[in-house]
Amino acid sequence: MRTRRLKAKEKKKLFFLASALCFASSHFFPGQAFASTTGSVGSPKVKKDANEVMLRFGYSEADEESSDDERFRTRLHLDHGFTDYYAARLIVSGDKRKNDSLEHDALTLENRFYLLKADEYGFDFGARASYSLKDGDKKPDKISVGFYELVPLDAYEIRANQIFDHEIGEDSEDGIGAELRFQVTRKVSDDHKLGLESFHDFGNLKEQSGYSAQAHTFGPVLKGKIFENYKYETGYRVGISKDAPDHSIKFFISREF
Repeated sequence: MRTRRLKAKEKKKLFFLASALCFASSHFFPGQAFASTTGSVGSPKVKKDANEVMLRFGYSEADEESSDDERFRTRLHLDHGFTDYYAARLIVSGDKRKNDSLEHDALTLENRFYLLKADEYGFDFGARASYSLKDGDKKPDKISVGFYELVPLDAYEIRANQIFDHEIGEDSEDGIGAELRFQVTRKVSDDHKLGLESFHDFGNLKEQSGYSAQAHTFGPVLKGKIFENYKYETGYRVGISKDAPDHSIKFFISREF
């Protein structure tokens, strides 16, 4: 069977479309919530029998009254690819707020589906469905569905994520939360990529309060491979809306086996 490959013009159209969607969403969708500093612009790819352990660390500073001021977060990921189209991930999250100790935050089971592959369609596309069991007084629990795109463009790589969540159980509220993530990176060597990314957390779409009450952040990202089977990702984002954290940094380290 002949494979379909996007021509250069078609890839450029996808790039400009993704950029336009990112810009439009960050200016016209309202709400209130904050993207975690341990979040990433994920890939839809899945590989059978692949195993990965990842540690993520994130830190943010904001106004003294904000819950994101001097906030440190952690995540441990355990990932296994069951087929070339499905993988499951167990996530253990920790959270340390200002003047508090580090506490267990949530246990999440994430299902990852690799639906379209670049070899055939010119871009990768996937979906994720997850359930987060929040710890103790940190209720409510949360379910989420996300859509993940990756477009290879010569030395560049374009990623976009659209994530929707809903609270369930004790202390839950009605409405759907929405978030858009966008990333463009370029190879700077065989093993490293440098780029820019933006996170746009609109919060509960049922409670629309305008751009300043949303969490929009933007900044550089560097990622790649160090040693055999080890990968890293680090980045800095500045808040570009009033209620977003002023500064946030992240560092991820993972090992595949």
